[in-house]
Amino acid sequence: MTETSRKADSDFTLFDSEDRVLEHASTILDGLEETTDLIKTLTTAYKRAVKDQKRMVRLCDRMQEELIAVKERLEGEVKARAELAEQFRMQAITDGLTQVFNRGHFLELCNHELKARSRTEAPLSVALLDIDHFKSINDTYGHAAGDEALRVVARTLENSLRQSDVVCRWGGEEFSLLMPRTNSKNASGLADRLRKTLSEITIKEGGTSFSLTASFGVATMEGPNPACKATGADAIDLLFKDADDALYEAKGAGRNKVITANTKRMNM
Repeated sequence: MTETSRKADSDFTLFDSEDRVLEHASTILDGLEETTDLIKTLTTAYKRAVKDQKRMVRLCDRMQEELIAVKERLEGEVKARAELAEQFRMQAITDGLTQVFNRGHFLELCNHELKARSRTEAPLSVALLDIDHFKSINDTYGHAAGDEALRVVARTLENSLRQSDVVCRWGGEEFSLLMPRTNSKNASGLADRLRKTLSEITIKEGGTSFSLTASFGVATMEGPNPACKATGADAIDLLFKDADDALYEAKGAGRNKVITANTKRMNM
């Protein structure tokens, strides 16, 4: 073996590429550290996102609960306002003592029926009734008893009329009835049944009891609606004028009676 060969053998090592391997390994480790840091960053971001998401879910739940509460409160306010508006409306059209319609609203209904019958020419009847000797009831039993008598009469009329009929407190101790699509005979018959019913009731107030009677005047419009433009008269007013005249006649004839007006005003 030559000297040169022996020197070459002594310089050879198994890890001839050790530096290169170590450098490559170091590069890999650096990459692993970077990847690990990135994974940690992503993990932290994910945990933060989950936490934020949970917070947002809780916030959304609270907002939904608040919106539901606001919705319920608004619905309650709307309902309360509607009920209040209905109360005001009823107060505007209802007699406070008897809780039947007042005269103003009753006349509106009468004019509505008058317009409706312009097409059908169906008979339209009205009646006025007056509690007989009402002043004597107040003087004998007191005004509280008189008020109770008015309430009882109003309830009795409401409960005894047909669904299509309307009752109102005309004023004082007088009441009025609107009877659409009712001819004179049937209106008089209905008024007489009401007269008998009222005479049979007993009113109790303040430890006392008493009965009462009522007089009725009935008037009916048949055929075409009257043409009142020439005189400026109002057809409903004239119809009640007839009923009032009949009522006056009933009271003059001894009270507790039903008198039907004979006058049929046409083309006035």
